[in-house]
Amino acid sequence: MNDPFILAFSFSAFGLILLLANVICFLVTKKRFKKNKLYNSLLSYLVIYFIIELTCNVLGFLKPNSNNFVSHFAFNIQYLILSLFFYQLFKTKATKILVTGLLISFIITNSFYYFSNPELFWEFNLYEITYISSATIGLTLIHLYQNLGETKSYFYFTIGVSTYMLTSCLIFLTGNIQLVFLEKPYIDIWVFNSVFFIFYQALIYKEWKYLNSKNSYVES
Repeated sequence: MNDPFILAFSFSAFGLILLLANVICFLVTKKRFKKNKLYNSLLSYLVIYFIIELTCNVLGFLKPNSNNFVSHFAFNIQYLILSLFFYQLFKTKATKILVTGLLISFIITNSFYYFSNPELFWEFNLYEITYISSATIGLTLIHLYQNLGETKSYFYFTIGVSTYMLTSCLIFLTGNIQLVFLEKPYIDIWVFNSVFFIFYQALIYKEWKYLNSKNSYVES
């Protein structure tokens, strides 16, 4: 394997290790948040995210560009759990309806894309990543706006997921996917993406620290 690929994979593997560390942290304090639906939704998100990312990394290392199939599950399951998280996080009926409407709309339209073009299952689906990223960023902005001047309710996680979604979406939309995956001059794009993933994991850890501070714990 070439050196640029090893560099990109090393950054990706480091991000995966941080994700595993966050999973362990949230599991260790799970009993304290036994009745907290938001905490448990976030924990479920991290566990499933780790399993999928581990699978993608292993497949990508053994055979580069062979993990597109798994990536579709990653995007869809991630959005499903995040929708549940924001549905529980939002307090007003209007925002809950918005979360539900966006999810149903995605399921219908994305299913249509796959039924009309089954080859997409083995390729990169720009519509999928664009919709999921845009919807998630929109929900995070609503949450941040609603919490201006109030408690930092899942503030660090919200900042992390919105930043990572935005940068990942821009990377995929501005670059040709074949170049991103295969060409040496573009391998640094994956390094760039992994750097933001590491930043994302750092903010999730910050969220865990905040949730476990004496002044922040609230049953939800």
